[in-house]
Formats: sequence, C-alpha cells, structure tokens
Amino acid sequence: MIMEPDTSDILSCFQKRRAFVLWAVATGLTSAGGIVLIVLLKPALPIRMLAVALPLGCCVAFTVQLLRDFARLDELQVRILLEAAATACLGVFFAVNLYPIFRFAGFVGELQPYWVLLLLIGLFLFGSFNAKRRYR
Repeated sequence: MIMEPDTSDILSCFQKRRAFVLWAVATGLTSAGGIVLIVLLKPALPIRMLAVALPLGCCVAFTVQLLRDFARLDELQVRILLEAAATACLGVFFAVNLYPIFRFAGFVGELQPYWVLLLLIGLFLFGSFNAKRRYR
C-alpha cells in the first residue's frame, strides 16, 4: 500500500478537527469569562462554582476529543505530534527552572500562570511547524 505524502500545511489539520478547536476555544473563553466574572462582580457562591465548573467541563471535553483524535492519527502524524509535545514540555521545563534565577536577579517580575500557558502553546506550535517541515 502506497501512502500519499501530506502536502498540506500544518493549519489544515484544524479544519479536519473542528470539534477539537471548538472545545479549545470554549475552554479559553469560559476561563477568561470566569476570571472576569469572579474578579469584577464578586458574585455569590453558586455563581462562582458555575464559573469554575464551566471551564472544567470544557477542559474534560477538550481532553476526550483530543484523545479521540490521537486514535485516528497515522504513525507519521503521531511522531510529529510527539516531537511537538516534547519541544513544548522541554521549553517550559527550562523556562520554569530558569525563572527563579531571573527573578532573583531582577530581570523579570511576578510569574503569571497564563504566561506559562502561552509559552506552552507557542512552543507546541513551533515544534509542530518544525517537525512538519522536517518530515515532508
């Protein structure tokens, strides 16, 4: 069996996996909305619980969808994905380990969790583009 090489760009995978992207966007929006709701309005306990439960539910749905998508990938796609994940994990590992040194030296300020998340996403995308380019 001869497999045709994938000549599409890396972003075309998002068109094939709409549910994955929609759950990722829903997770981000409900998280941001929950933070804004809790910080600005300081609602009663049931509303705060709902503001925490919605992003948690979206995260669970995102994870389930991601695992379903992984099961449908071929070996090359899995290799590209694992290389991208390794790039992201190692980059965040180095950044988190070097952060205290930079903090005590006065080069950086207080570390916010969303910066770590943005670094993780950025490194994952960089790893994806790099692996996709290498395995063409």
